[in-house]
Amino acid sequence: MSSSNYNNVNRVLIGDGINSGVITHISGIQKGDLYMIAENGTLITTTAAAAALPRHERITLAAGIDAGVAILSSPIQGNTVSKFRGTTYVAPQEMVAILGFNGTATTGITVTADTEYRLRVHIKDAQRPNGQRLTLSDVNYTAGTGETAAVVVAKIACLYYQKDYGVNYMSDKVKLERVSNGTFAAFTNPANVIAQSKIVTSTAHTAVVGDIVRIGGITAQTPVYVVSKVIDANNFELDAPYQGATATLLAANIGELSAVTEWGFKLTGVSQNSKLSRAANEPVDEYEWISFDAAFTDADDLASSQYKALYTLVTALNPGQGFWKQVADAEEAAKGYLGDTSKRRFHDYRINSNVVVGTTYSSVIITHADIHRGDFQDTYNAPLMTEIYIPSGSAQADETAGNNQIAAILNGYFSTVLGFPAIVV
Repeated sequence: MSSSNYNNVNRVLIGDGINSGVITHISGIQKGDLYMIAENGTLITTTAAAAALPRHERITLAAGIDAGVAILSSPIQGNTVSKFRGTTYVAPQEMVAILGFNGTATTGITVTADTEYRLRVHIKDAQRPNGQRLTLSDVNYTAGTGETAAVVVAKIACLYYQKDYGVNYMSDKVKLERVSNGTFAAFTNPANVIAQSKIVTSTAHTAVVGDIVRIGGITAQTPVYVVSKVIDANNFELDAPYQGATATLLAANIGELSAVTEWGFKLTGVSQNSKLSRAANEPVDEYEWISFDAAFTDADDLASSQYKALYTLVTALNPGQGFWKQVADAEEAAKGYLGDTSKRRFHDYRINSNVVVGTTYSSVIITHADIHRGDFQDTYNAPLMTEIYIPSGSAQADETAGNNQIAAILNGYFSTVLGFPAIVV
């Protein structure tokens, strides 16, 4: 995802998926419309008209933000364009890692009595929100006589979610769950689970205290919990709050495990929600994702073999492309619509967001420059970037030649006339 930075002054134009109708003047633009305007003020509404423009034409792109109101890109002169690219929507993917049992035999955590163990999670934050020191969370537990890996893993999971002075700093940044092996036997009936609740409801369940229950799927990397209390024939309680989303699970996706011999921790980065509202006077914040390291070790730094759990990266972090919160942040950072001023450091609360919550966006990025007259009849180029966000799969995103949609019109000029590879969005 591109955003305003120190090198370019960015303009962000956002469509709503379909132009509202044929207009002959920019004054007829409606919110969400996207148009190309020729240097003489003529609207370019067909692919053929775009392909007929001269190479040195100074076009302008417009996005409607209200009836008869548009924001404009800086003029884009053909011979100053250095890059023209389109990117389809890519869903963001949070980081997932496992310590210990990863689905392969003999990878589980092993423990020794009277040994202190430490789970350490390190958030690799760039901003250092917790001050200039590293953002670390340590949970220590000493295995007692006869305590198994199952007990140690459960105790550490419990300690991980405990609060200090009413706050738990890590729980909303890196989610910790347990995984284990064993033979899976599905429930007879569906089950209702509630996020952060210990109560599971399933008609005529057969769970008893001490049972290990896998919740949310059948794979070895699906989280498990231990039954701590049977409330009645239809309800039982887990030893820790359920960390997944509130849902009604099919019977096939929840069940008891037998012959469990291996254990591990599953850690998942939790996306940090942007607090950008959809109205005026929106607070300034950014959508963020979590990258982290984790280790399970002997707490004794003198141990000859300190690391006691295999680290497995299950899913690499991918911020994605065109997620609506990312687009909202790009829009916020570039709100210099009243002049070529990036909002990276200067904020203006007067302009509402044009991003639609939950929409996935494809993007078109145009890197270009504004030519200025300098001293002694010289010229210099001011670097600019125009970002266009179009709802994925919409009419505006149809780049088929000759269909007269904005993506095809952009190809008509930037590809046919200027020679850049045609975008596919």
